[in-house]
Amino acid sequence: MTSWVTKVYPFLLAFIPILHYAANNPDQYGTRDLVFLLAITAAACGVVYGLTWLVARGRAAAGLPAFVTLLYVAWFYGYRRIAGILTGNPADPPHAILVPVGLLLCGMLVWWVWRRERLLEGLGRFLTLMSALMVGYSLFKTGNGWLKGRNAIADSAVARELARPIEGPATVPEPRRDVYLIVLDEYANSDILRERFGYDNGPFEDSLRALGFHVPELVRSNYLHTLLSLPSLLNTSHLYGLGEELGPESKHPALPNHLVEHNRVARYLKERGYEYVFFPSDWWHSTGGSTEADVVFRPWSGFDFMRAMGGGELERTVRGATILSYFNRTHRWEADHTRRTLEALAALPGTGDSPRFVFAHILKPHSPYVFDRDCNTLRRQKEDDDVGPYLEQVECVNRMVLGTVRRILEASEVPPIILLQGDHGTKLLHAIAYTSAEEVPPAAARERFGAFGAYYLPDGGAEAFGDTVTVVNVLGNVLRYYFGARLPPSGNEQYISPAQKPYDFRRVDARWLAGDGSAAPKARAGG
Repeated sequence: MTSWVTKVYPFLLAFIPILHYAANNPDQYGTRDLVFLLAITAAACGVVYGLTWLVARGRAAAGLPAFVTLLYVAWFYGYRRIAGILTGNPADPPHAILVPVGLLLCGMLVWWVWRRERLLEGLGRFLTLMSALMVGYSLFKTGNGWLKGRNAIADSAVARELARPIEGPATVPEPRRDVYLIVLDEYANSDILRERFGYDNGPFEDSLRALGFHVPELVRSNYLHTLLSLPSLLNTSHLYGLGEELGPESKHPALPNHLVEHNRVARYLKERGYEYVFFPSDWWHSTGGSTEADVVFRPWSGFDFMRAMGGGELERTVRGATILSYFNRTHRWEADHTRRTLEALAALPGTGDSPRFVFAHILKPHSPYVFDRDCNTLRRQKEDDDVGPYLEQVECVNRMVLGTVRRILEASEVPPIILLQGDHGTKLLHAIAYTSAEEVPPAAARERFGAFGAYYLPDGGAEAFGDTVTVVNVLGNVLRYYFGARLPPSGNEQYISPAQKPYDFRRVDARWLAGDGSAAPKARAGG
């Protein structure tokens, strides 16, 4: 009789790739994401195991169901990789040839081990031991990463400082205006679109001006990464102090993610009677949900498996690396999320009793490119540096955003505040891909810093913004002008850091960005 030890190894092996990603990418997924993936993986393996057991019961070695389940796991994780090796085209290999040949080889292998009980039991014991050690190590590393993130938050002087209330009047001056913050991910400003892409975004900006928007001459991000740009925006504060707290070698995102969720701008407005309405991003974990929001928008009801497999960074990684990548070959769900978010934003005015602070993070025009210029949904494609798909997506986003803000303005009884904000510019010159901040060329940094910004600011609010704006001060300008907040403006300093060392800050200035080699980036920024 084969012991249970020789039967669990395919389940453990199926868990390893998921746990490996989780262990090496802390705080880029939620517990529910991890449990969901492990549960459906176990269920799929269980189905294969059970069917094989029913077919082979009494006629084959007791270890055969586990072996067949192992073959299923190999197909699930290995088919795309092997197809790429054999054909050089993992995205669209000749399935009509590879699948029958692969099934034939597997069938021959199953026939060979059909009654080899001792072989299957020995194989099972070895693989169970090895896979159990690997699963245990990944679980330990995952738990350690979680604990490290929680400790970083608890020990952070930056987090404690930003948890202190912003001082200001206890009541909001009349009229109480809704505040809409719509972050458009990787939307570059006009200068960058013209310099890097030869694209004139003037018609869109002129349409916004015709509606009363203030479009400054120059809008810039203060950081190269969404990881830093968003929490600095929502807390109206610089974050270079994280370099000292976390160390220049760290890339753990728990602390900036915490600052996004528990941001002090939302807290300031909630304390003064505002309802916090949050529109999550489609798959980026940092803005995938909020425990602080009074209302969290849910674009869909019910469950769809393929939609769920694109709803988080962990799920998208598993889908993209496995046989699931060959199913649902369009960007249907991601495109639908953007459409539904903008539709729901447009429908908000007049539906509540309290004034609202509305924050929406829309992962467009950032890749993947899901729209053409007419907002038709595209098929999945290999992402590259081709400017065409990016510009087409910009045109679609322009059209949808313009329609949304028009409807908000038309339906609002009190003119609202609307902030359209890019978190940073584009990445054609790969500013974040360098291994150290010293290697980043000025042109690449300038491209990445060039963020879009346009602001509807009734009753003279444009005075608080002027013609040059950096992201860190956008919400501070609003709080000071409209809500009387006693909040000193932050400096307009800009900091570069590579993707693998996001807290290894180097301060730069306008002369260096303009190409003056004598104005090299400053030494590592202090707290």
